[in-house]
Amino acid sequence: MYRNITGTTKSKEAMKFACSDMFPCRSIVLTNIDLQKKDGTAETYCNSATGFGFGTINPSADCLTSDDKYYSSSSEKDHPSVSEMGITQLEESKEDLLVHTEL
Repeated sequence: MYRNITGTTKSKEAMKFACSDMFPCRSIVLTNIDLQKKDGTAETYCNSATGFGFGTINPSADCLTSDDKYYSSSSEKDHPSVSEMGITQLEESKEDLLVHTEL
C-alpha cells in the first residue's frame, strides 16, 4: 500500500511498477498520491502489475487495472481513482499488504 505521498519528479515516470513476468506484483493499493513533473507530464509505468486506488491518484495509474502488462498511463490532474473496486477487496487482502507512506 502506498498512501499519502506528494512530491515532484524529474523523471518522466513518476511511478514505476516494473515487476517480473514470472512473479507479477498483485494487489498494489494507491491512496491519495500526488506526484508532479516540473517540466511536462508525469506518467505511471506498469509491467506485470495489478492493483487499484482510492482518492486522488496523480499521475493516473490506470495501468494497474489494464490487461496490457506493458501499459503506461499519463498524468491527469485530480484523476478520481484507479478503479471503482470496493473497500471489501482491500479488507480481504490486507494481511499481505506493505504500507508505504510519507513521513
